[in-house]
Amino acid sequence: MVSVALWIWAAVVAIVSGVAIFRRSRAPRQILKACPRLMIVRPCAGAELGLLARLSVVGDWPRRPRVCFSVTDAKDPAYIVAAAAAQALKARQIKAEVRVITTDAPNRKAAQLLAWFDAAPPDAIFINVDSDVDLTGFDGAGLIGALEDADAAWTPPSEHTPRTVGDHASAAFLNASLHSFALLGGLDPAGLVGKVFAVRVGKMRDAGGFVKLPNCLGEDMEIARRIRANGGKVALHPGVAVACPQGRTFGDVVARYARWLAVIRAQRPALLLSYPLLFGATLPLVILSVIFGAWGPLGLALAARVGVVIAARRFNARPVGVRSILPAVFLGEIVTWGAFLRALSTRTVIWRGRRLRIGPDGQLESR
Repeated sequence: MVSVALWIWAAVVAIVSGVAIFRRSRAPRQILKACPRLMIVRPCAGAELGLLARLSVVGDWPRRPRVCFSVTDAKDPAYIVAAAAAQALKARQIKAEVRVITTDAPNRKAAQLLAWFDAAPPDAIFINVDSDVDLTGFDGAGLIGALEDADAAWTPPSEHTPRTVGDHASAAFLNASLHSFALLGGLDPAGLVGKVFAVRVGKMRDAGGFVKLPNCLGEDMEIARRIRANGGKVALHPGVAVACPQGRTFGDVVARYARWLAVIRAQRPALLLSYPLLFGATLPLVILSVIFGAWGPLGLALAARVGVVIAARRFNARPVGVRSILPAVFLGEIVTWGAFLRALSTRTVIWRGRRLRIGPDGQLESR
């Protein structure tokens, strides 16, 4: 009976992995027939390594965008960097400005987005690009093209410059697991990841805009929910948004993804069990298969996991090295289980130095 159960579990994981890879490989790239005004917003905070270089790059867009930088405090070291980047963009005839948006909201990024969104023209496309994203070579035309038949579109994030063990663990989770958003987007077309996303301003306002998002941890998932509730569609852009966070510890990474899973627990609790049963299934499947001598399920589970690593790295524009597959599998599984157990054990999170509790529907409450 145990062997049969392991066969079924391994087969489900393999089938889901195959579906994710197949759907991602068929994701079309579209071009928007008529491109309206573009407004790129880049919320900033702290002294990030390489920030000036990243903020000074715009990427490839179907028309010249207006670029908006913001911080929540003029004393924030990011303010001087953003001001310098704005000057560099202006010298290239690109409209750019910096604004200080003071807020006590738990989600300061969402508060900054709300302020800019309220000032956006109704016929424009509003684009968020996080400050750790490098837009060099970014396919902005493809992201905007995904809005041809959708109200919102997003690009899967990937991490390309790991340095510490924590950085490598995060890269394994994002670039070499079934939770890689390049694959996850095919499994969950209703989702949206907020690292780089675009919305039609008028359609988003019809769906409720960004109101109350500063009190919500998972503002990206709430944006997707509002758009779907209003009869709209969220589209996946089959590109890569390259993020460059560096210097993290393993604990930092587990805490970060535990916050993501805490949002799942609060907003979409039915999906929480998918983490031990699908995203972190390889480790328990291998252990149980060895204990019970179920070599068939063991082989199937490992084959599916290796296939996921290869596909995820290809879709994330990362090299596939044979020697790196096993470390990527191990690190990705450990991060998944660590984040799952942490999210399951508490609704309290430490986020940007503040102790918060995630209440119903992802709303944040100060502790």
